[in-house]
Amino acid sequence: MSYTKNLLVSLPSVVDHSFNKSVIYVKNHNGDGANGWIMNKQLDDNIAVNLRKGMKLQVNVPIYYGGPVNISSAFVLHSNDFHIPQTVPLTDTLSLTRDKAIINIFNIGQFPKNWKIIVGESSWGAGQLESEIFGSRSNGVSNWITLPFNTDLIWNTNFNDMWDTGIRTYAMQLTNTVLNF
Repeated sequence: MSYTKNLLVSLPSVVDHSFNKSVIYVKNHNGDGANGWIMNKQLDDNIAVNLRKGMKLQVNVPIYYGGPVNISSAFVLHSNDFHIPQTVPLTDTLSLTRDKAIINIFNIGQFPKNWKIIVGESSWGAGQLESEIFGSRSNGVSNWITLPFNTDLIWNTNFNDMWDTGIRTYAMQLTNTVLNF
């Protein structure tokens, strides 16, 4: 089963600081592994100030931590109402732009309806994500639940509330499935 274009929500069993209470958009998942971005971890403003300077980003906007891999890379995930030639659609409502031109556009005050600047990404080797979901290498303890991609959760939920909302959403879906509501 592929988890591409889905969300991973960490379970309370995840104590690793990078992934504790995380909501991750999975960009790719196949036999070679998986990658994506944590969507709900806004960086401390002291760190963000320096990152904005390094990016030559002149507007005071939040920057998010996407994961412990490729932390020298920045990604702009955004709604599909914005497009330059380098923009890559990920879903019907989500796109990725990794070109410095988007920073220049932000600097003149033009933004997509929804967007996040994310530094770093999350990745798993072949079979690793499946093992973490099914608990096959952790005495049956799962680290993740999965949800279909949800634009409301990603764009309209405060980053501090995303994890709780994801857990509640999963619990409601599970209850509806088990009780056939």
